[in-house]
Amino acid sequence: MKNSRHIRILEIITENIIETQDDLIEKLRESGFAVTQATISRDIREMKLQKVAGSGGKYKYAMPRQAEHTLSQKFRNLLIETVEHVEAANNIVVVRTCAGMASGAAA
Repeated sequence: MKNSRHIRILEIITENIIETQDDLIEKLRESGFAVTQATISRDIREMKLQKVAGSGGKYKYAMPRQAEHTLSQKFRNLLIETVEHVEAANNIVVVRTCAGMASGAAA
């Protein structure tokens, strides 16, 4: 539930200008998520959302640019370090990883 809510929050702040937590709560409720202000406050802190200047001098929630780059770099390094072999068999791809690292590579 939390992951799907976080994904929806990212979609909402990308598609809309969200200035306040109340705006975000309203959009989430329209999407079928029953949330409280405390939940949204926690989500904003966990996701490291920031308020940035938008058009017309208004501020809106957004993901920090540096975090996106850092996260994608971490995934790239994880794949480089853990994947040992990739083999295709018709419509199936088999990816061999170091012991215990399959779920990390799959993510």
